[in-house]
Amino acid sequence: MTISRFFLFILMVVYAHAKEPTFVQRANSVAVFGGMGIQIVTAPDVVQYINSIALYSQRINDFGTSIDFFGGCEFPISDSWGIKLEHAYIFKSYSVPGKSGGTIDFFYAKHSPTMIIQHVITGYGYFVKLGAGGSYHLGNAEQKVSTFGVVTTYSTDGIGLKAEAVGQTAFDEHLFGYIGGTFGWDFTGDLTEKNGRKLVLPNSTTPVSLSSLSAGLRFGIIYYL
Repeated sequence: MTISRFFLFILMVVYAHAKEPTFVQRANSVAVFGGMGIQIVTAPDVVQYINSIALYSQRINDFGTSIDFFGGCEFPISDSWGIKLEHAYIFKSYSVPGKSGGTIDFFYAKHSPTMIIQHVITGYGYFVKLGAGGSYHLGNAEQKVSTFGVVTTYSTDGIGLKAEAVGQTAFDEHLFGYIGGTFGWDFTGDLTEKNGRKLVLPNSTTPVSLSSLSAGLRFGIIYYL
């Protein structure tokens, strides 16, 4: 299923249920959730690195899109406050012709476990949740140069922060649709090989980090126990 078809399916489900009024009002409780989204992301160091090794005509933009898979649990503190524990997997890939010939494939991904404090607003058939939080994130990258068939892997880690607004619409007493907007900052360190060698900009000693800024939309479901 393509990404566009996935979003179309979610919207059709929400519309189908919207035609039948749902008057479920329930207290905030333990829940599990999951889904997928699209992020607009910029990783300035990575963009600068790729543009320094690619042909000028193939330079990439500062901002691009990435896929975001997420899931986790929510726990109430009170009727109007809760804690959300989430794990997200976000990845991005580039393929550009190199200045010295061949094709360079560059892929990076982040595992982003996050704890978020939520303010909960509830009504008949819906929840609105506003939250912010952070945690320690893990990143990795892989570069393959087709000319030599060499694959180099890197890793990094650092602090990640996130703010979000989430709307949840009731399908029945337990199952709700999930639509959210997120804004995140990742302050991750330099991309480093296992032997300690850092990825640097060509002809320099400037290291490349995986720090990034992102904003996006998410779609999924949440089930209240």
